[in-house]
Amino acid sequence: MNPGRICWLRGDGDSSQRWLAYRGTLEGDDLRLHYGFDGWQEPIQEVRMETVEPGLAVAEVDQLDGHMALDCVVGRGDEWDNNRGFDYRLWIGFDALDAHLHVSGAGAGAMGIRSLGMAMASAGIVAGISSWIDNRALDRVDLETARLFPLVWVRPGDTSVIEVKRRLANGAVGLKLHPTVDDYRADDPRLDPYLELAARANCPVACHSAPGDADPDHIRRLAERFPEIPVILYHTYLGPEEGRLRALEHALEQPNIYLETSWCRWQMVRRLIDGLGPDRIMFGSDASVDGPSHYHRHPPNVEGSETYNNGLLALVNSLDHETARKVMGDNARRLFHLNGNSHG
Repeated sequence: MNPGRICWLRGDGDSSQRWLAYRGTLEGDDLRLHYGFDGWQEPIQEVRMETVEPGLAVAEVDQLDGHMALDCVVGRGDEWDNNRGFDYRLWIGFDALDAHLHVSGAGAGAMGIRSLGMAMASAGIVAGISSWIDNRALDRVDLETARLFPLVWVRPGDTSVIEVKRRLANGAVGLKLHPTVDDYRADDPRLDPYLELAARANCPVACHSAPGDADPDHIRRLAERFPEIPVILYHTYLGPEEGRLRALEHALEQPNIYLETSWCRWQMVRRLIDGLGPDRIMFGSDASVDGPSHYHRHPPNVEGSETYNNGLLALVNSLDHETARKVMGDNARRLFHLNGNSHG
């Protein structure tokens, strides 16, 4: 059984988000919404839901002002839809997009589409950029329904240039490089034909960054060879703080380098924003490598000290609204040209 879906109902323009809609496992005239704010902080309330058509119920929510996120479950009598135990979250004032997701296909395992859907619902993620080591796995997923935008995973000398060109023409929004997994250096000249395709398609290239072959020094040299292509450092270096600060220095000096924040504690993300500005930083999480509980797993999975959900609340609370919108989705939408897409 698929997880439910909860979303805000939009009024004219980007008006106040007072109504939400629910489609899920529960139906009937006696549904109720049980909700709290900003990690289930008070006030905790319940409100009756109104069924407006078979399978669709809506509720009006009060006291949104001053809050960042609404956390909720849906009940009917003694039954609950709590997203398989992971609850639902909706951000207030913006639509969160995760710029770094993985899905291995239509299965139900930790990396399957159902696990990813439950994880996204628990963190209020409405869409995301996805990739997998086998490009064909994404062909077996209804990406539009899942609100996912695929990258083309490229192995230099192995992945066909014809395949990359075809996938970009058929809806892929960028390229994915993983020098560590695929055993090449990030500035390998064999990448040039693929980046030339990216330049013609006007799409970004996302590259795993970490010690060794994926070091930011190598990625910078790649970015220097193709200054017209946005190059995203996934993780902003998956390693010690020294590497993240070095990635930041490269971004300050090389204007086509962008930084993505998966596995960074929120204070580090804030440091990157303060250092580079808000326009070239984008939230990502590497979901759902930890399955349905990816965003709030215990023990904490972000450097062993915090969960994504708690860290994001702290981060958003520390930012002005416009900066939060940019980092939590708008920068990725702009970079991957998603603003005109109906499921982005």
